[in-house]
Amino acid sequence: MSWPALDQSLAALAPQSNLLVAEFQGGACATIHGRNEATPLAIASTFKLYVLGELARQIQAGEVDWDDGIVLADSLRSMPSGDYAWVAAGTVVDVQSLAEAMIRQSDNTATDHLIDFLGRENVQRAFAAYGHSAPETNIPLLLTRELFGIKMSQSQGWMDRYMSSTDDEQARLLEEEIDPLTINPAAGWGNWNGPTAIEGIEWFASAADLCRVTASLWSMGAQADLEPVREILTSNRGGVPDTAAWPRAGYKGGFEAGVLNMTYILERSDGRVFFVSAGYNQPRGAIDQSAANAELDGVFACLGVVFGPGSCADPE
Repeated sequence: MSWPALDQSLAALAPQSNLLVAEFQGGACATIHGRNEATPLAIASTFKLYVLGELARQIQAGEVDWDDGIVLADSLRSMPSGDYAWVAAGTVVDVQSLAEAMIRQSDNTATDHLIDFLGRENVQRAFAAYGHSAPETNIPLLLTRELFGIKMSQSQGWMDRYMSSTDDEQARLLEEEIDPLTINPAAGWGNWNGPTAIEGIEWFASAADLCRVTASLWSMGAQADLEPVREILTSNRGGVPDTAAWPRAGYKGGFEAGVLNMTYILERSDGRVFFVSAGYNQPRGAIDQSAANAELDGVFACLGVVFGPGSCADPE
């Protein structure tokens, strides 16, 4: 596999893109190959790694337990993906089940309940705590239902006003004009039919930011009482088929019109753990998801070679 050829192929998929291939070394990332890896992009649901990070921190601090119950509420109901969009209000679900659904199925309703339970400001602070290079870009932190409510119902003028407002004004607009909206997962997607305000109404991180939070979570998962963190991170293999080379694989993706992020953790048969993240932003068109997935197959194959000239697990 040729890194320059891969870079060229990925760059053709969207006007803004990034790539990072790295190895976890403790709680840090050792870069194998990067392209625009420090460039922040909209990442859609991949931001949920930071929600998991704040949950892990609060469990580590003894503030929360995995079996704590959360009562589902209509006021925190969101759109799919995820099955909890359809579960009746008043149902009690434990924290671990919601966290598993948040990563495995990218469950939006589970995510919003966890953010509410952990505290929105605490989750906002998690971005900085896990080494995000520009945490202020995610303040105020959007609930998924808020992003849906905005893009499904609001005019371009409203969105322009929101994006040009201060953090405090944005928080007021969310509380007064968006949070009261009813989100009905059976009612369709309203006005949202293409890339919409992805430059300012989204969640943002670079590939290097995502590596830092993921490496930290992987390291935390080796600690007592935090073992479920690794199980959650690897609950969805993301289509990585080679279980011989990769006994454990984990995927957290993010997708909305104009935004695609694909982030992987790969534990190789010899115990080494790798990270691959590719992100794409296309403000005015579609991203070929199938092509984006296929381009990473060669990365997984060459990283999976333990010895010999086919391996690409060493830095350039």
